[in-house]
Amino acid sequence: MVTVIFDHRPSYLGHGEDALSLLAMPAGARSYLAFLLDQIATLEGPDDPEILVVPSFEMSDAYRRRIESLAPCGATFARPDRMSEMLARCEPADYLLLVNPLRWPRQGIELSRSLDRREYLAATHFIALGGVASRIRERVTRDDNGDVISVQRHYDEVIWPEVATSCICLSLVPAWSVVGAPFMDLAELRAALASRGVLSRDVPLPVGDVDLSHADGMLALNEAMAVHDIRHGELSGLQPIGSGILAGRQCRIAPTARIVGPVVLHDDVWIADGATVVGPAVVGRGCRIGTGTVVAQSLLAPGVTVADGAALHHRVATGPQNGSTFANDCTDYLDSVPMRAVVSDAHLRQMREVSPINPPRQARRRHLVLKRTLDIIVSALALLVLSPVFALVAVWIKLDSTGPVFFSHRREGKDGKEFACLKFRTMHADAHRQQRRLYRINEVDGPQFKLTHDPRVTRLGRWLRGTNIDELPQLICVLIGHMSLVGPRPSPFRENQVCLPWRRARLSIQPGITGLWQMCRADDRSEGDFHEWIFYDIAYVRYFSIWLDLKILVATVLTGGGRRSVSISWFIPTESNSPLEAAADNESCDPAPVGR
Repeated sequence: MVTVIFDHRPSYLGHGEDALSLLAMPAGARSYLAFLLDQIATLEGPDDPEILVVPSFEMSDAYRRRIESLAPCGATFARPDRMSEMLARCEPADYLLLVNPLRWPRQGIELSRSLDRREYLAATHFIALGGVASRIRERVTRDDNGDVISVQRHYDEVIWPEVATSCICLSLVPAWSVVGAPFMDLAELRAALASRGVLSRDVPLPVGDVDLSHADGMLALNEAMAVHDIRHGELSGLQPIGSGILAGRQCRIAPTARIVGPVVLHDDVWIADGATVVGPAVVGRGCRIGTGTVVAQSLLAPGVTVADGAALHHRVATGPQNGSTFANDCTDYLDSVPMRAVVSDAHLRQMREVSPINPPRQARRRHLVLKRTLDIIVSALALLVLSPVFALVAVWIKLDSTGPVFFSHRREGKDGKEFACLKFRTMHADAHRQQRRLYRINEVDGPQFKLTHDPRVTRLGRWLRGTNIDELPQLICVLIGHMSLVGPRPSPFRENQVCLPWRRARLSIQPGITGLWQMCRADDRSEGDFHEWIFYDIAYVRYFSIWLDLKILVATVLTGGGRRSVSISWFIPTESNSPLEAAADNESCDPAPVGR
């Protein structure tokens, strides 16, 4: 298999022959090219991969040398107009893995699991969905008076056939299919193969990609990779020199410099007296950071010099060739500053004190293990004790109306994996088909649907809902691992499309039978404020612990399943006038920081 990697030079990387390209930029503790090659190696096996680099700009000798130095197995270069000619030399049975580095998952892809040439012998295009720049299609429905009835939002996961051309991160195609096909990128390749009648398929990858054609995408990639590489310890010759800090060879850090992790320092980085580097940040090879300089949440490309007293915040610094004012011509101002090639123990202690990493993952894992243990024990005992109730309710349901005992509905669980959520049936058998007709009189906002006097609910169903007995079959979902006792309310895919950041947060943990929203929402449940729903789901995910779960379980019992509201300060201790408390007390809570 031949790997073809397209290279680009977005405008934020500068112009001219000396400007860097995407493949030469850092990606955490490695170069972006090394990051891609590491992933390709998991598919290629022990043999050295054959790499063909195709830049979208004019190649210079300096560019060739730079890329060759970053590719341990070497690389062949081709202009876009000569690529088809070079690929014609491949064997008929060869496959091409074509990589688009402009759109790539920030945490990478398990290629060995995603790609199997034996599974599909024609062309396969992998579409990265759910990225930072996720696309949205919105449809607003109004009544005869012009009032809004409903708002439907569809993201990449729904409309991915429409956005596929701009989100292709890689393609696996038979070599014979591209011979003579004119293309400059994977979108053109996809169109060219379709016009030639070559069978192909699109495979969506809901992995969250970044768009490296913009500086924000490059920052997002490096922030994610810096955290990942630091958590995995020594990598690519870099050594941990403090809490949340990786440093390469010949790095020199002045005694009064402060580094707040997570920070990755590549080889030969100099940091002068009084300088502060705040992570997530990546400092490329040979960078010089001047006296009193502040570099916060930024990426410094290799060879950048930051002048004394300069301040960089959330920036991609690529050197003076692009006219940036924060990087002056290279000077010798560091030569007069006393530096230490080996950081002292006292300095390491100082950096550890000011370099905390985000909440320890080990503590969170312990809480998740305890949570799952509690779920299994409580759900198993509850099902055993409540089995007579299950039998009695089942008989009542069959006598009250025609239809099955249980109502099964597809809901999204952790990481968006769908499961069958079980409840006792409380509606007539054709209730789902009637819902579209009743949407015009929906009494709540957001994606929910609720009517005080819903004509679809059976006589027994009103009592089951009022006592929350209809929720008991969800204990089966808890026991088998699809749900938890405590967590965000399980929702179908349709409801989760209204606010993408909210969806990502709430699906990062198992849904639950009860949760913070059910306990803290307004006493007037008919209002169904969607802003409240977002706020309490996000608060639960952010402050998750086994102790929070226990408090919610106790409150559920004491309030009869949430019949009375409980102040959020009882669950999550807050300081007076804190943003959390103020937002919870405000009836018009606006979740703008979460939903936009």
